[in-house]
Amino acid sequence: MIRSSYRSLWLATCWGVLAAHPVGQAFAEPSGPGDRVSLTYTVAIESPASQRAEVTAALTGFEPGETDMRWEMRRRFAFVRLPEPLLDGRVRAVAGGHSASVERAGPYEWNLAVHGQPEITLSYVVPLTHRSLDAVAKRDAYEYPYLAPDHGLLVTPTLFLWPKDIPPTDLRVRFELPAGWKVVSPWRSVGEHEFDPCRRESLLNDLVAIGNWHTYEIRVGGFVGTVAIAPGQETLEKTAVDPIRRIVEYELELFGRPVEGRYLFVFGRPDTRGMAGSPKTDSMTLSVETGLAEHASKYLPHLIAHEFFHTWTAALFEMPDELRWVGEGFTDYYAYLVPARLGLSTWDEFATTLAKKMQSCAINPQRGQLALGAAGKDVFFNDRDAYNLVYDGGLLIAAWLDRAIRSQGRGETLDDLMRAFNNDPRWTKDDATPSLKQFLNVAEQFTDRTTAATLERFVTQPYEFDPLLAFAPLGVEIRREITAPQMGLRANLDGTRVIDVDASSITYRVGVRANDRFVEINGQPVQSAREVRAAWRNPVDNRIRVTLERDGEELKLDEPVPKIEQFIVPADPWREHG
Repeated sequence: MIRSSYRSLWLATCWGVLAAHPVGQAFAEPSGPGDRVSLTYTVAIESPASQRAEVTAALTGFEPGETDMRWEMRRRFAFVRLPEPLLDGRVRAVAGGHSASVERAGPYEWNLAVHGQPEITLSYVVPLTHRSLDAVAKRDAYEYPYLAPDHGLLVTPTLFLWPKDIPPTDLRVRFELPAGWKVVSPWRSVGEHEFDPCRRESLLNDLVAIGNWHTYEIRVGGFVGTVAIAPGQETLEKTAVDPIRRIVEYELELFGRPVEGRYLFVFGRPDTRGMAGSPKTDSMTLSVETGLAEHASKYLPHLIAHEFFHTWTAALFEMPDELRWVGEGFTDYYAYLVPARLGLSTWDEFATTLAKKMQSCAINPQRGQLALGAAGKDVFFNDRDAYNLVYDGGLLIAAWLDRAIRSQGRGETLDDLMRAFNNDPRWTKDDATPSLKQFLNVAEQFTDRTTAATLERFVTQPYEFDPLLAFAPLGVEIRREITAPQMGLRANLDGTRVIDVDASSITYRVGVRANDRFVEINGQPVQSAREVRAAWRNPVDNRIRVTLERDGEELKLDEPVPKIEQFIVPADPWREHG
């Protein structure tokens, strides 16, 4: 499970001032170089048992106005978005030493009446109990904060209100913590438990580990990466640190950009099934289910390579929806390619992965219905089939384009195209973002007009990418076989409830989805995960008959056992990538 599409900024040193924000009518920017607008946050946690953080935000040095000041919290930072931030009570304010009125202007916005006062202090309480919320616990716990007896994870968008129309020139965050607790932050330290996030995006979209974490350091030139692992994950420590080091070193070189500054990899308490990860601005949250920790060396390289690769494009520009198949599919291609290049997986395993992605696309219900460009729009977040098409279809397009570039015989690869496209200086100015047409133009430079036109057809017309026809001219002979399926249940279960389903499996193909609850399978009532798996293996009259509970209603599935379209992909054409 990989969730990551949220914008972050390049791993860089502080800019000195925050990126400019529009100035409202009520407030003006500092009038000269000697004027300093300071914003200092204090995050106080009395004890782990309190399960809360008391936050104050002190803003000074600005030119006051007579109308309301707007403050806001960030909403889009995790896959699951709460209808409003989790706060205990109201936001309170003091302006010029006197109590000031604060009114809720929206779920994530507040208006503060300051009446010409040049100093403002806000205070509020944030319960650190997000992971107990139903919506978060079922799907996205690892992206939210928590407090344990000996450590905690803070997720900054859940903590900080931001003055919308005033860009501070001095930004500080102080932590007041239980005795003996340490702070592990991606930000520059300016004192004991005091940090300078440098810019708005870091403050409002990062992670801070507090308490007793096990830490390891990675240095590459001017880049310093810290791996922080929550207590109680000793097995993970033995398998995670070296792959992260090797992948980070390799991908920083692959990016083709000088990098400096700090980055934090945080393995928090494993509150999710399987593995999950999501990059923030200067940090990344990761979760590995306890039972998988000993196998992390097999699965973790793909997760790290995927999430860290995201920091490249996200640092420079916002990937538009019509290119989400590049942002996710190409990223996932490199997430398998890089570990194979480094010997963290084999080329046979890489070829098997390509074959599985071909099979997944072949049975995807959106095949022939939805184009890759369209699948990356709003439907991506609401339709699992569209989501899978973007990832798997985009990955196959990346593999095909890589081979098409290599077939030109100029010694170039998809690496060169990605550097040319992602590092184009046009995408660093005025929030300019590339278009599909511009990506096709770059693709044509590395191949030819016919290939670029074929690529355009692949991504703008309903998805019908045929691997055999597409790869044969590029020296890759792929075979297709129709076989009887393996009848194992390819899904993770919590009792009889489905947590997630392998999109390439028979289970998914006959209609079973995440959060379904099995009631009866092939005529057998089921009450445990073991009974579910046993009954699933025994179709009756070559049909799969299932009674489910979905969204509180009973649903019956009755499907013939389908034949499986299996692809055989040779590994040799990709060994040269090494």
